Amino acid sequence: MPSAAADRIADVAAFNDEGERLTISEFGHHGFRIDNGGERWQLSYRLNIRPTEDVPTFYRTSVRGDDYLVLVGSDAWPRFYEDSSPLTDPVDMRPAGRVATARARFQLPGEREEWRVVTSAWDEGDGFHAMRSHPIASVFALGPFAVETAPGAHGLRVARHRDWDIRPDEITRITGDLLISHREAVPPAAGGRPLVLLSPLPPNHGVRGGLRTAGMVRNETLIVYADRQPEVMRGHPGIAEAMAVFLGHELFHLWVPSGVQVTRELSWLSEGWAMHMGRRAAIATGWLAEAGGERRLNQSYRRYLDIGGYRAGSLPEASLGDERSRNLLYLRGELVFQLLEREWLRQPREQSFENALWEALAAAYDGQEPLDAPAVRQILADLVEPTIVRRYVEGQAPLTPAALGLAGR
Repeated sequence: MPSAAADRIADVAAFNDEGERLTISEFGHHGFRIDNGGERWQLSYRLNIRPTEDVPTFYRTSVRGDDYLVLVGSDAWPRFYEDSSPLTDPVDMRPAGRVATARARFQLPGEREEWRVVTSAWDEGDGFHAMRSHPIASVFALGPFAVETAPGAHGLRVARHRDWDIRPDEITRITGDLLISHREAVPPAAGGRPLVLLSPLPPNHGVRGGLRTAGMVRNETLIVYADRQPEVMRGHPGIAEAMAVFLGHELFHLWVPSGVQVTRELSWLSEGWAMHMGRRAAIATGWLAEAGGERRLNQSYRRYLDIGGYRAGSLPEASLGDERSRNLLYLRGELVFQLLEREWLRQPREQSFENALWEALAAAYDGQEPLDAPAVRQILADLVEPTIVRRYVEGQAPLTPAALGLAGR
């Protein structure tokens, strides 16, 4: 984030629930102290985030914890705290008190007609936006975005940066097809208007392996960064396949953990199910051939073996490991979902495994407390044989090609 961005916040005001103005004083470097007596409070401020000639694009710089205003290009929220530690506390346990609402006014650069704010927050007037809830549900992006609505995709908006060059003529259709496929497989996770922001990677991120992608879901907003090596042609079919699988994965996070939240020990479920459904959706929509899907599943199993995944172990325990185990978690989670689905289909069924699992998770989730491992273990044991859950989720047995349906391939 440019250092000048620290000077872009102005007109800071705070109020209690009765609308009475609270005392504000400057604190530290471009920070503010708000005397709220530990009660709920409301925040209002103006962000002047006009681009400059030498910095034409703003990028998200960091996200910590689950209490963060994500503004692509300016992480403004922390400056209203004395230090960063409250960002990792539960929203109702922060020393500064719970924030009831927060608003930001954006000054759009009038001389650049293609620049606009793209957000999943509420529009409350010209250049004025309010968060749906504070603050995890809101994403703001400022830049030269072309915004399209994907046909038939239940209000999905795709905002493409002008420098995005990965299948630019097809990316909205790819994204819409994948979301439609997910919603045909499982009921809609949310009733709002999902938003996908597509932006090239920041210049300091190199591209490896032909295509490099990074994605983050914040409630109903998916932020995607991607770039390809220059020698890879824009129309290369492998690029469309890779983007379809990646986008299918990220879009499924609208269901888990956005629609149904889970504890950290269930990271294997969140990421593994997204891996499984991303590949399934790419095949179902025709952006990935079925043979290509089988090839990718075989590759996942080979990578799983290469990094020692054949050693039995509990998936919930692995989910609590360090970041170096993330790759194993993704691969093993995907393979376990492949196996669970095969077990489900051994008996005649009126509904798909993913539909039955989602309905069970949604019924158990109260909208507040994330589901934990014992609750999900029971749900899975109600869908397939409990011994299967013990063997492959709890790690009493290694995954084999025969169990996964990969024997002889």
